[in-house]
Amino acid sequence: MTKTSWTLTVAGLALIGAACAAAAAEKSHKLTTVSTRKMADSLHAVIAADQQAYVEQVVERARKEVAASLPGHAALLRSASQAIQKRGAEFSYTLRSLQPIDSNNGPQSQAEQDGLAFVAGHPGENFYTEEELGGRSYFTAVYANRATSSACVECHNANPQSPRRDYRLGDVMGAMVVRVPLEF
Repeated sequence: MTKTSWTLTVAGLALIGAACAAAAAEKSHKLTTVSTRKMADSLHAVIAADQQAYVEQVVERARKEVAASLPGHAALLRSASQAIQKRGAEFSYTLRSLQPIDSNNGPQSQAEQDGLAFVAGHPGENFYTEEELGGRSYFTAVYANRATSSACVECHNANPQSPRRDYRLGDVMGAMVVRVPLEF
């Protein structure tokens, strides 16, 4: 993925965030006109496609040459999510794992803990719930994040800080958590 392609991908996510922020500014009641599950699923589809494109077009091509200098996908998604929120987006997304390399990527709420456990045991299913964080209600969706590339497996298995070193292609390595506010 070229720098221009990456910029366009981040810009696309930023536009989605800005649209959600604009919609939020017009509403002062509970979101009822759009299915929060549909919105979370749609956001996940875009983010997962970007994540997969990054792995296939950047990491796979560069792993033997400069992979150690590339940001990991968790750091990349965190950076993009923060950039979107700075533009006013109300939704958020992050990668979490029950066996994180960085402890900051472990579950941060009971909903994340429950969701991670669920998708690990039911990898073909998603986990949906509502939770309250900071006095605000959110629809929280948790989607299994699988090892889709040998680069994923090799990186996690070789990392000296990894608590697990026996990943194989297709294994659930964690989950993407998408939160959509229920109140504006």
